[in-house]
Amino acid sequence: RAFSHRRASTPAAFASHKMDAPSEFASADPSSTVNMILKKAKTNLGKRTLMKKAPKLVEKDGKMCIMLHGGKSSQVLKNLVTDLAVMKKGECHKMTKKNDGIRPFEGGGETSLEFYAQKADAGAFVLGTDQKKRPDCLTVGRFFDYHLFDMVELLVKDYKGIREFGATGNQAVAGSRPCMVFVGDRFETEPGLKLAKNILLDVFRGRPASRINLKGVDRVIVLTALEDKVMFRQCAIKFKKSGTRMPKVELHEMGPSFDFTLGRTQQAPSDVKKQAYAKAKSGKKIKNVSQDSLEGKVGRIYVEKQQGLEDMAYMKMKGLKRERRQAAEEREDAKKRKALEGKGGKGEDDGDDDDA
Repeated sequence: RAFSHRRASTPAAFASHKMDAPSEFASADPSSTVNMILKKAKTNLGKRTLMKKAPKLVEKDGKMCIMLHGGKSSQVLKNLVTDLAVMKKGECHKMTKKNDGIRPFEGGGETSLEFYAQKADAGAFVLGTDQKKRPDCLTVGRFFDYHLFDMVELLVKDYKGIREFGATGNQAVAGSRPCMVFVGDRFETEPGLKLAKNILLDVFRGRPASRINLKGVDRVIVLTALEDKVMFRQCAIKFKKSGTRMPKVELHEMGPSFDFTLGRTQQAPSDVKKQAYAKAKSGKKIKNVSQDSLEGKVGRIYVEKQQGLEDMAYMKMKGLKRERRQAAEEREDAKKRKALEGKGGKGEDDGDDDDA
């Protein structure tokens, strides 16, 4: 389901810093991200701008993502992060300098990452690191209230960039919403891949929309879970004439294309997850009305007891008429027998009187 990050609890503008800050911010004191210089809005325009960044239960904008590299990175990761930035064009901040102090899985290593999240007003991040134990490691995660929420490590293999596929994806509009397909039971049975599916879907889903035009769906991201790896493919959607109202759909791979295995994962704390997954109330609660997953809107109606229903003329069936006729005949026969028995008893009484 869609995950909505919450922005800072106090609408305020932070002191000006460049996004590509030097690596000395990585070794800064953790309290520096909390005790930052705050400024109040002096004009109405500044106040409206800050109110747009205030926390909301329903976020109507797409999730901003920061893409950066750790202390060591490979050329494969640099090219891959560049391609992912192209896929998220308009909703990402790509940083080119190295950041030695960013180690999100270690205690205190997320300080600089959270600082950049505050500066960019970001709800997700993509971090590329290359180590001896974990070569070509891509860490994807999310923020909540500008603090690290959850993340997964993707160990990349067999990477192919967008340039290797030529002009296949030229018709795809940059920044458009992709269609995402997850193939394989492992995405529902394994907790690690289930978390990876949730994060990737949240990062690449784009701006929420109530209606979708078929011609605007120009690319699809397909993730296939095999026994030993997961395949990440992006394809361009081509609509061809089919002679009917529905067009013929063809898929052409456009890149980036890579395989990955799952590394370390970090779930969100249960109490923080409850706050992050909070849903806005849909309005005033209506009495005796509830929502059901199968039947939809279900209501309970109270009706007063009706009077005079016994006297109403209902449609009679032929079978019921036959039963009534037989019952009436039986009643007539019973009356006749009773009348005959009454006459016989009276005649006997008259004979007794004559004898006397």
